[in-house]
Amino acid sequence: MNYLIIGAGPAGLAAAVTLHKAQIPFEIVDAGDKVGGIWDIERAETPMYRSAHFISSSPLSGFADFPMPDHYPDYPSHALVQEYIEDFARHHQLGDKARFQTKVLDMQPEGKHWRVRLDDGTEKTYRGVICATGITWHPNLPQFKGEFVGEFIHSFHYKDPEQFRGKRVLVIGGGNSGCDIACDAAREAEKAFISLRRGYYFLPKYIFGMPSDQFKAKFALPNRYLDTQVSQFLLNKVLVGKLENYGLPRPDHNLMESHPIMNSRLLHYLGHGDIQAKKNVAEFRGKTVVFEDGSEEELDLVVAATGYRRSFPFLKAELLGNGTEEKEIEPYLQIFSRQFSNLFFVGGIEVSSAIFGLLSLQGDVIAAYLQARHQANGAFRRFLEEKQHKQVNLRGGRKYIDSLRHQRYVDRKRYQKILHQQLKALRA
Repeated sequence: MNYLIIGAGPAGLAAAVTLHKAQIPFEIVDAGDKVGGIWDIERAETPMYRSAHFISSSPLSGFADFPMPDHYPDYPSHALVQEYIEDFARHHQLGDKARFQTKVLDMQPEGKHWRVRLDDGTEKTYRGVICATGITWHPNLPQFKGEFVGEFIHSFHYKDPEQFRGKRVLVIGGGNSGCDIACDAAREAEKAFISLRRGYYFLPKYIFGMPSDQFKAKFALPNRYLDTQVSQFLLNKVLVGKLENYGLPRPDHNLMESHPIMNSRLLHYLGHGDIQAKKNVAEFRGKTVVFEDGSEEELDLVVAATGYRRSFPFLKAELLGNGTEEKEIEPYLQIFSRQFSNLFFVGGIEVSSAIFGLLSLQGDVIAAYLQARHQANGAFRRFLEEKQHKQVNLRGGRKYIDSLRHQRYVDRKRYQKILHQQLKALRA
């Protein structure tokens, strides 16, 4: 009997490779037409947009056993990332393992197995399920006072700068996608604004001529140093300057307590007046947007770049355990269901650097767990007890800002260390 992997994006493929190497039989199902997940911009529904690029540099961004090509630019476009994912799947001969245009509607525990119902009407039983569906499919839309009668979309539905031409546009939200979209609006809209409810640090993509993540890796800068010396001197006085000079709010947290904004272009457009920073939205009045400082703007289009909720529509709430509307589920090590010994999650983490390599490591841990489970050894029994009750600090003692996204955050070095320790224990 096979295991089922739901999703043929980077997370699902990383898990598939590790199961294949461990000779554990599996199948993959995916609602799209091919591998790639969100990176397949031709997919009927995807949050990908035309101007999207990787925010980590290509030498540090590949899967564990399959580096990105040397000829790739420092920050590949979405098209190159999709090409790389397809090459990865071909290299590991995963094409025959996947069923595309296939959506999971429901899954229920059935004895020691899972009964899975698909949208083609078929049902099948699996030894276990790996949920690798990603975290950017279900838009998070905050409630605003009043009603906006112009066009209102979530960033999930933004695709092309043509959507902005000749319009007065507001982008709400300051994540990397929100800042990219705001830059598109700065170029194409009749008038462009960005509204932020808090301040964020803006990291240039290059520091002293090298990609920022490579600069950090080369000098092995600890978070404590980044929070103080780098943010206070290198950013505020040398590379960026005071964010208040651009009309942006001052950050209310340390540099590494939120996801870094890897964007130099937005500051360029703010400095040239092509886009204007606004306070948080207070109220909608027809096509008028009122901001918390009392200023008002007449707008045609509002884009809410307000993030996503991690959701599994095919799993009933009682099967997910400790998740609520305000708090997302927290699997053990962000991988293992605490209720079921054969339900796993890959790709549900957030980290301030490249993630593909961590996906490979998550897959390695699942494969080692399944092998230990087959042997029913002492290491497996100890692990079962730990995952049921133990709480593990994956953040390295760091406190992140209060948001849905940062509930999923892990400290990369600490997370790698803990997963390697689990690998060693399970393989003992």
